[in-house]
Amino acid sequence: MEKGNDFLEPNENKHVFIRSAFAFEVGDLIKYTNNYIDYDLNEVDQIILREIHNEISTSNKLPFWWTAQESYKLSKIKNHGDALNYIVFRYKFKRYPVIKREVEFPLYVLIEPASVCNLRCPFCFQMDKEFTRKPYAGLMDIELFKRIVDECEANGTQAITLASRGEPTLHPGLSLMLEYLKGKFFEIKLNTNGTRLTDKLCHAIFENEVDDLVLSIDTEKAELFEVLRKNASFEKVLENVRNLNRIKAEYYPNSNTVIRISGVNFLPEQNNDSFMRFWESLADEITVSECEERWDTYNNDVKPELTEPCSLLWERFYIWFDGTCNPCDVDYKSELSPGSLNVDESIKSIWNSKAYKSLRLKHLDGLRRDVKPCDRCGVY
Repeated sequence: MEKGNDFLEPNENKHVFIRSAFAFEVGDLIKYTNNYIDYDLNEVDQIILREIHNEISTSNKLPFWWTAQESYKLSKIKNHGDALNYIVFRYKFKRYPVIKREVEFPLYVLIEPASVCNLRCPFCFQMDKEFTRKPYAGLMDIELFKRIVDECEANGTQAITLASRGEPTLHPGLSLMLEYLKGKFFEIKLNTNGTRLTDKLCHAIFENEVDDLVLSIDTEKAELFEVLRKNASFEKVLENVRNLNRIKAEYYPNSNTVIRISGVNFLPEQNNDSFMRFWESLADEITVSECEERWDTYNNDVKPELTEPCSLLWERFYIWFDGTCNPCDVDYKSELSPGSLNVDESIKSIWNSKAYKSLRLKHLDGLRRDVKPCDRCGVY
């Protein structure tokens, strides 16, 4: 893929894309939405596609935020009906959390293969020493993983991320997990710190058609990197990323896997421009986000200005290594957990439970201040 131009694009999740290989024109979606009525779609999906088509036709804009990478993904979908379903999925994923509309089953699920991590980054909740031991530390059982994936596939989930509180590559069965996910969802993402990208895992990523591989790296300066990514070696991670690109070029030249190098602005010595220039030849995308208070959530100062409901309650669903379910990973000790898959509950029953609906309702009623740690959340 040829690299695109440098640009700044703040998104709804506070990330800024500072370089992307992809280009996007709103008009690109016209060809997909022109004849949506010819396809067997339910009434809700037809209404959504009509809105999108009318908005593009009249104002050359979309009624929801859309990225160049989504255009790239759309261009790789060969079946027109599947392309329409993808557009509807992205609309629901982007719009429904904004307007606080519930769906019967989460469209986006984050599965945690491991809650443990080999690094101790100063801006991460792995700095909480209580969190790094039982009952919080562990690896997901592969049969539990398969059960989660099966229920998600059967109920319309469209995106899965392998990551959350820990480092997924510490799970010895990660390659098997990627194999089990293959071909079942529109989007599969894997987040990693890049310290354990073995040849075997690199091949598994490309063979199993992971859509997005996100490498958390932060800087191009070795000494600074080893402060930000404590216990990691800059030279080893650089070697791993180069090897990842070599394997992709040599064995999978037609792979659609997007390699993204991601940074967190934490120290004044970081420089986004030099970060981009150093890594641009080794990534399809480079992103930077501002650091958020998530390393000691429960002791954050209460933020009385937080009155708006949190969109994550409608956008995504987290499942920890032990089957505990949670609305977000800012609440990394699960004080807000609405249920567990290890007590014979299903994702669907927990997502639609009284406990979860009550939490959403409190946010909608402006009572976020009565919910800890929502009252002091650093991700708002």
